[in-house]
Amino acid sequence: MTDLDLRWGVLGATAHISTRVAPAIHRTPGNTVTAVAARPGRVDASARFAGRFGATVHDGLDRLLADADVDAVYIALPNSEHVPWTLRALAAGKHVLCEKPLALAEADVERVRRAAGELTVVEAYMYRFHPQQRRVAQLLASGAVGELRVVRAAFAGRMDLVGNIRRDPALGGGATWDVGCYAVDVSLWAFGRLPLAVRARFHAEGGAAVDTSGVATLDFGEGRSALLDYGFDYGPRSRYELQGTHGSISVRNAWAGSGEDGVITLVTPEGTTVETIPAADPYEHQAAAFHEAVRTGNAPLVTLADSRRTARVGEALVESARTGADVVLRRA
Repeated sequence: MTDLDLRWGVLGATAHISTRVAPAIHRTPGNTVTAVAARPGRVDASARFAGRFGATVHDGLDRLLADADVDAVYIALPNSEHVPWTLRALAAGKHVLCEKPLALAEADVERVRRAAGELTVVEAYMYRFHPQQRRVAQLLASGAVGELRVVRAAFAGRMDLVGNIRRDPALGGGATWDVGCYAVDVSLWAFGRLPLAVRARFHAEGGAAVDTSGVATLDFGEGRSALLDYGFDYGPRSRYELQGTHGSISVRNAWAGSGEDGVITLVTPEGTTVETIPAADPYEHQAAAFHEAVRTGNAPLVTLADSRRTARVGEALVESARTGADVVLRRA
């Protein structure tokens, strides 16, 4: 494959995808949006979306997967449909970039891994690709704050859930799988492994059938913990802090958009340093990294091993909130 021929199809033309994600893919060198799949009765709306890129409109998701001129697909369907359509895309020989959460169960990530073979599959945690996150990773790896002991992560913002798929448990709705998974991913990335055990408490505002907010603790053993809060019913909150034995790294806007500078604050006994990371589009960086993984065959930045851990912890948070007890994930 050359640097200029990764042709994308889009499954799920939501407003977010049509205004932010797909345009970023299309303008990133080596990537072109060439096809859009329409749901039944949605051909006109999909045609307007596709027209922005000169893309073909397919009347049905399966028809897009049968298109030989599509190399990779972006899956932005409801959470409950991510695994079935990822498996169908892989069976059709397509690489997959899938909205988070890739799966609602660890076993389903393993199904995807077995089906992938040599194809690239990435869960779309776009913040991981942002220069801000890469700089934090450098600071942490350098030992700037000593040994990591505590991760605090929060992602919340009030959202009207009337008629929203996030309110439907049958579609994998709820705050844990929509925004909480980001906070989970930060902690798993930072510690580089599963926690020993987790405890969670959920709130369902207004009698919602799903969790609209949650708080959780993740025990990584030997005095290492993560403290998480997230939700649809308060906010805004979008930050994390990595506390080490010699200081802390704080990120003011962990999930910075394309028009926002990143701000990283490093506090140690030697003083405080504030570093500004120029605004960048995380979706462009994600598309460029995905293209490079496909081109080289190298492991992507967000691996399926990462996705297995995130799904496992998500399952455990749901179980803990249901039972009111700690859920053990591994032995010390």
